[in-house]
Amino acid sequence: MLSEDELIRVIQQTVKSRGRVRLGIGDDAAVLNDGTVITTDAYAEGVHFDLSYMTLRQVGERCACGAISDVVAMAAVPEAVFVSLALPHRALCPAPRARRRAKVLSVEQQVRQLYSGIESVCVEMGCEVAGGDIIVADRLLLALTVTGKTWTPKLRSGAQPGDRLYVTGHLGSAEAGRMILADEFRIQKSETRSQKRGSGPQKTDGSWRLPLIRRHLRPVPRLEVMRELRSFMHGLIDTSDGLATDARHLSEMSGVKIVLDAETLPVLPAAKRFFVERGLDPLSFVLGAGEDYELLFTSRRPVPVNVKGVKVTPIGSVQKGSGLWICRAGKTLPVTVSGYDHLKIGGDWKTC
Repeated sequence: MLSEDELIRVIQQTVKSRGRVRLGIGDDAAVLNDGTVITTDAYAEGVHFDLSYMTLRQVGERCACGAISDVVAMAAVPEAVFVSLALPHRALCPAPRARRRAKVLSVEQQVRQLYSGIESVCVEMGCEVAGGDIIVADRLLLALTVTGKTWTPKLRSGAQPGDRLYVTGHLGSAEAGRMILADEFRIQKSETRSQKRGSGPQKTDGSWRLPLIRRHLRPVPRLEVMRELRSFMHGLIDTSDGLATDARHLSEMSGVKIVLDAETLPVLPAAKRFFVERGLDPLSFVLGAGEDYELLFTSRRPVPVNVKGVKVTPIGSVQKGSGLWICRAGKTLPVTVSGYDHLKIGGDWKTC
C-alpha cells in the first residue's frame, strides 16, 4: 500500500497549476497570490478523537487547535474558520434505551458544546467561525478549513545549511496524554465491574499526568511565539505527525541534511515518569509521537530560550547533504522511526 506521502505525490502528478495559487500541495497550507493562506483538516470519531473519554467541547477545542496550527506553521495569522460537520445518525435518532438515560444530550446541546469548544480556541487565536456545512453520517466527522494572511510565508523548503533546528515547548506530551486517558477509561470500566463484585483497585494521586492530558486535549497553537520569532525563521513546520516525520519533511523539501541531537530533545518530567512506568524507550517514543503541534523551525540567528512563557530549544543542525540523522552517544545514525501515517497498517515504531 502507498504511504500518505506517496499518495500525495500521486495527487500532485495528477493535478496541474493554472497560476492562481502561489503555493499549492506540499506544505502545511496553500498560499494564494493575494497572501491568503488556507488549509483544511478532517477529523473522524475513533481516529482523531475518542468520545469515550472526551466531551464534545474538548473535541471542538482539539480539532480547532490542530487546524489553526497549520496556518500558524506558515507564519500566518489565522482569520476565519469554516466547519463542515457530519452528525452521526445516533445523535438525531438515539436508541430507545439511550433516550431513557437522563444524560443523553439533544442535538442542539451537542452542537452547542462542540462549537463552544471551537469558539473558545478562536477567541484565543483572534479568529472567528465564518460558516460551514452540516450533513448526517454514520459517525461524527469534522472538516475544518482555516484561512489566514501573510505576505512572507515560512515554508518547509526554507531550511539552509548552517541553520540550527529549534522546537517550541515539549515533545511527546500529547500522545502520552492520549494513552493515559485511554488507559484510565479502561481502568474505570474495570473498576465499575469490580465494585459490582464488592472490590476494586485503590486510587492513587495522578496529578502528575495533567500536563500531558492538557496537551492532548487542547494543544494550543504557538501563535504568539511565531509572531515573535517570525523574522528569525528560515524553514518552518508544526509537529503534527511526529518529530521524525516532520523533521524529515524539512530535510526533503529543503534538500538538506538534518542531524538531531538526542540529548537535547525537550521532554516534560511527567513524560519521563510516563516512559518509566510504561517501560517505553523515550527516544523512539518522542521521535514517533505526533499531535503536539509545536513549531519546528530552523534559524541562523540565536533564538531566545523562552518566548511568551514557552520554552524554545535547539535540538539539531542543518548541514549540506540529505536525510534525517541523529547523534546519540557519540554516534551519528540515520533515523528509521516514522511518525503517524493514515495509510499505514500496523506501523509499529522502530528504534533508530
